[in-house]
Amino acid sequence: MSHSSNINRRQEIIAYVLLVLTMVIWGGTWPLGRWLVSEEVGGETIPPLMIAVIRYFLAVTCFFLILKYKEGTLNWQFAKENWKILTFMGLLSVTIYQIGYLMGEIFTAASDASIMVATNAIWVVILSSKLLKTESFTWKKGVGTLLAFMAVVIVVGFSPNVNVSNRILGDVLILVAAFAYAVYTVTSRFFMNKTQKNIDSYQPSSLWIITWVSFFGFLITTPIALLISPEYLNPLEYITIPSRVWIGIAYLAFVSSILAYTFYLEGVKRLDASRAAIFQTLVPLFGVIFSAIFLQEEFDFFIYPFALLLVILGITLVNRNSSLNKGDKLNKSEEK
Repeated sequence: MSHSSNINRRQEIIAYVLLVLTMVIWGGTWPLGRWLVSEEVGGETIPPLMIAVIRYFLAVTCFFLILKYKEGTLNWQFAKENWKILTFMGLLSVTIYQIGYLMGEIFTAASDASIMVATNAIWVVILSSKLLKTESFTWKKGVGTLLAFMAVVIVVGFSPNVNVSNRILGDVLILVAAFAYAVYTVTSRFFMNKTQKNIDSYQPSSLWIITWVSFFGFLITTPIALLISPEYLNPLEYITIPSRVWIGIAYLAFVSSILAYTFYLEGVKRLDASRAAIFQTLVPLFGVIFSAIFLQEEFDFFIYPFALLLVILGITLVNRNSSLNKGDKLNKSEEK
């Protein structure tokens, strides 16, 4: 084996480790989210949107510091020029996604939610084939889409976790989150394709986009959260937040948003976006396993493995031979 092939092999192994670690972290956000927002499961908590606001305040601060360190500039002028599309992406990937994710987990099981949100990849394929000229809807994508939606029907209809307050409402909210994130993903591809055509303009990196999108999403979410919970206009209110909530928010802000996103981009650099995309199938798998371990949720040895298999097969099929571009690097960045 040549020296160059040894180096390539080492780079691939590093990429696999980083991507699996990323999926472990993102899989953990599902039982953590339920533990954070459900008083029945975790105990005393705070309004879900305030969790999102504090999380993004911390994450955006870190993103700006990292962006300044890595690129030497925040390129705020370019953000100002493109504030409309960045605001739209922030509304989708932060405000609507967080409402669906956190509100949904109040009503449904974390195991169900982690499988339902995996349909994000299917929505992306359907929307891309309709809205982007770079992608076509092949028979493989059609079969993959059908398999993934069969998984949704199975989970909604036969989930063993019936001891929840309103499973149908919770599952619908999670699907809304998945759809919103899919629209964000397709919009981000459109934005990157558009900027790449204009070679004279600034070419935004994935880090630049996620930083500014998160910032605009934070700006939209904060007034909504404070309108619902005006008591948090008083700074002293934050002192009363239970320590367990701070621990959960710290995980979501620093581990899930910052660390996992860094791992993901490093993994993508060593592979390519289309190969890295297949790793997202591990998120619902880890989500279900961690929910059973940490939340003692029911684990049906037929329903969940069968639903997970359908989701994995579906996502694998829709990603096969896709004409993926650089914009795909953004596809899995939140999760959550």
